[in-house]
Amino acid sequence: MEEKAAKKKRVIRDPYVWEIVVILAVLVAVLSYSLIVLQVEAHIPFIIVIVFTSLMAIRMGHTWEGLEKTMLKSLSSVLQAIIILVMVGMVIGAWIYGGIVPSLIYYGLKMINPNIFLVTIFLVTSLCAVATGTSWTIVGTLGVASMGIGEGLGIPAPITAGIVVSAGYFGDKFSPLSDTPNLHCAIVGVNLFDNFKFILKTTIPSYIISLILCAIVGMKYAPSGETGMNSIEIITSTLDANFVIHPLLILPILMVVGMIFFKIPAIPGIFLMALVGSLCGIFVQDGSLADAINAVHYGYVGTTGVTEVDTLLTRGGMESMLGTASLIFCAISYGGILEATGVLRVLIQKVLKIVKRDGTLVLSTVVSCIVLNMIAVDNYVTAVITGSMFKKAYVKRGLHPLNLTKCLAECAAITSPLIPWNTCGIVMVGMLGVSPVEYAPYAFLCWIPSIVIVVFAYLNIGMKRLTPEEQKALLADEENETQSSMEYGEPKAQMA
Repeated sequence: MEEKAAKKKRVIRDPYVWEIVVILAVLVAVLSYSLIVLQVEAHIPFIIVIVFTSLMAIRMGHTWEGLEKTMLKSLSSVLQAIIILVMVGMVIGAWIYGGIVPSLIYYGLKMINPNIFLVTIFLVTSLCAVATGTSWTIVGTLGVASMGIGEGLGIPAPITAGIVVSAGYFGDKFSPLSDTPNLHCAIVGVNLFDNFKFILKTTIPSYIISLILCAIVGMKYAPSGETGMNSIEIITSTLDANFVIHPLLILPILMVVGMIFFKIPAIPGIFLMALVGSLCGIFVQDGSLADAINAVHYGYVGTTGVTEVDTLLTRGGMESMLGTASLIFCAISYGGILEATGVLRVLIQKVLKIVKRDGTLVLSTVVSCIVLNMIAVDNYVTAVITGSMFKKAYVKRGLHPLNLTKCLAECAAITSPLIPWNTCGIVMVGMLGVSPVEYAPYAFLCWIPSIVIVVFAYLNIGMKRLTPEEQKALLADEENETQSSMEYGEPKAQMA
């Protein structure tokens, strides 16, 4: 009987160093080959990695039942973020249909002045990126148009490309319509609008520094005329012909600011944004209720006949976010497996041995984001691994998890287009025809935030600390999760 009980008893151990190396190497190899060579989405490759990591976990003594429960527990923690993400898709479709996004783009493009071209294109591109929540679409439309204008003004392509890319990726970190901040908040477990309010402390200085550098670089190039402005004129005239364009339609953007500063709950606030956009579509754009519902559900489809404009506006809708939602499910499931195996715990223990100051912890986070962007070639993977790996470390040092989401916002996504073999860098080359190696020095808003956030951390500027009660509660939650993972790893017979 004792021998039979011994066979049933399963000993769960921490991973060996070589097992950690193998697990992470397989992650990088599978995702790199799939994203770069096969050029497929990351969902199925992620599932393949989950299967492999699960087999490694079983080798360490875990059971599939335990791993499954751990994944479900991790997924339950991001359900609210998934709902917010899907509702963001509804807002995008509604705001385009209601003429809000077209009005923002229209007046933004009207601001462009050839005499201060680099400054205005920086302001306009970042504004439009925040309004639409997408970097790739903005770079692929306004960015391409800006390249043509810059060429006509005699500005070297790498300079224009760098400024366009950095301003475009500003929307990826600072727009509630972007899936990136939603992912970051889901991983770390913080409120979306608390995150936006908090990162202003480093975003504003970084933005001002970048704007000043754009002005300094732009002083070297005096335009000879309006050459190259034709593409902008085509976009604005097409928008004016197909939508009711009015300054009052820009006012709904203030709803985002109001939600951030008045701490309105995200879900009802985002629903109100979608409702306002739909009502604008019906009563201002003279649309129908059916078309408004379709725009919210399936997204807006541009039918202007002008490719640049249709590409810019054809997006949004609840269904457009389902692919990203499923990717988050895959990524969080993988993070749950890593948490159960102890891979992240062992890694963070080694990192914490050299961490003696808050600034060193932030620096370690920044370096991890950049290195993972280089080896994992996808900023989603970078955010998942970095966020999961450092979450407990921040709490142990008494730092609020918002400090970690700030690091992810300032380092994870926005440094990815600076790496030539990263998926984002590859896409930028395809759109603009300029290598990241050439435009990186001028992509100010992609690398300045990383410097600012580290300097501020060492100077203890803008660091939010936990109260002893908050720290104790968060550590207790982390301990409960770890304990649950260990319990799930034991066979039912033993637990009984």
